[in-house]
Amino acid sequence: MDLGITTVSTGGSDQSWLASRHGLSNGQSRTLDLSKFTSGTHYNATTKVVPSGVALGIVTATGLAAPFDAAASDGTEVLDSFLIADEPLLRADGSLATSVIVGVTVHAFIHQNRLPVVAQRTTVEGADTTGIFTYQD
Repeated sequence: MDLGITTVSTGGSDQSWLASRHGLSNGQSRTLDLSKFTSGTHYNATTKVVPSGVALGIVTATGLAAPFDAAASDGTEVLDSFLIADEPLLRADGSLATSVIVGVTVHAFIHQNRLPVVAQRTTVEGADTTGIFTYQD
């Protein structure tokens, strides 16, 4: 795990997936297992930024967060949280991080049709979850 301090600017997050600010002031932290994220699906292939709103589950074997996947059987089939802000993956030396600590919301009002990962839009609403989420679409 890279615990070095890096300062980056991503130009602001698109948080239109949030139906309100409810749940943001008491967010929690998670460590992302970036080996579970797919370029072009879970993060931008060009900018190497994971967008705000990616739904997350917890990999049972490691306790690390990875993209929520309703069809999985590794723990990520249970919806844990949503990424609050864009998360850049590039280190100062130009390499990709292997894990990063991020802020998440575990309860929120959500426009699921605005989530950045298209495959998650239809599966989050009916998912087993450890959080409390209300969907507005």
